[in-house]
Amino acid sequence: MTGHELLVGDVGGTNVRFAMARRVDGRFRIEDFEKLKGDDFKSFDDALASYLEKTGLKPSKACFAMAGPVSKGEVILTNRGWQVSASRISRTFDIGSVHLINDFAAMARAVPEHGPEDFETIIEGTPVDNAPMLVAGPGTGFGVATLLRNRTGGWYVLNGEGGHIAFSPRDATEIELTRILLKRHGYVSNELVASGSGLEAVHEAFCEIFGRAYEEISPQEMRRLADAGDEMFLKLIKVRANTVMSAVGDLVLANGALGGVVVAGGVSERIADFLKTPEACERFVERGPLSNYLSTCPVRLMHDPEAPLIGAAAYHEQETLKT
Repeated sequence: MTGHELLVGDVGGTNVRFAMARRVDGRFRIEDFEKLKGDDFKSFDDALASYLEKTGLKPSKACFAMAGPVSKGEVILTNRGWQVSASRISRTFDIGSVHLINDFAAMARAVPEHGPEDFETIIEGTPVDNAPMLVAGPGTGFGVATLLRNRTGGWYVLNGEGGHIAFSPRDATEIELTRILLKRHGYVSNELVASGSGLEAVHEAFCEIFGRAYEEISPQEMRRLADAGDEMFLKLIKVRANTVMSAVGDLVLANGALGGVVVAGGVSERIADFLKTPEACERFVERGPLSNYLSTCPVRLMHDPEAPLIGAAAYHEQETLKT
């Protein structure tokens, strides 16, 4: 493989994914894919060195999607603490062009690169032409980005830390959950309630609410118990799904994102059936006198684990064309 091909990465709180990307027949092809556990490395640079040593690749350009706020080519991962610098990567690994972008900026930029077959409908609707599109959802954290068309026909991504907006309880169980989490954590965000990083805290709080002893169990086992009729775990998953739909509804209001919502992230995919329930869909739409504002806004779920890699490649390509 030549040194002119693009190295891409998806760097989350749990895993690090690397691959090479190139356009084939109009779409990005992901090759030489490797998934590494973040816990196995002391730093991002160590993980990257491992990938390059294993594959023998020598890329001349790279774009990495990072789970944290990027500023001036640097980022500290929100749920891992790694400090990553584009200039250091360039010097250390002799990669001429290195971009760091937020992981949900990459997720958002991937949306126009996908076809209808890559999405699952949660709520039917009609997008407003040229309106912003919201891309959001929980994985290890809770990512949020807004996708807009620019004047030249390309795409611009506005990203921030919208997952840390305060959680808004709407029923008695959620109010009690908020009380417990406030006491233990001081601030309760949508990320704390809905994401993987907050699951243990939410599980402990639900055990207190239901008067049960806390036992550490996996998300898969929680789902199995919920499907078997366990009241506590059924309610826990419902609360997380309702939180996702309530949060994205709030964000559509804030951003005017009537171009539609794309829900993404590993947690979203695992609770997709709960996102579709009438209760969860009502959480998205119900906004008192402004409920009609959201009534025709479509919500889809993205099904592509390679989306952040594709988005990183598309972002790098677009930035390169500007110069």
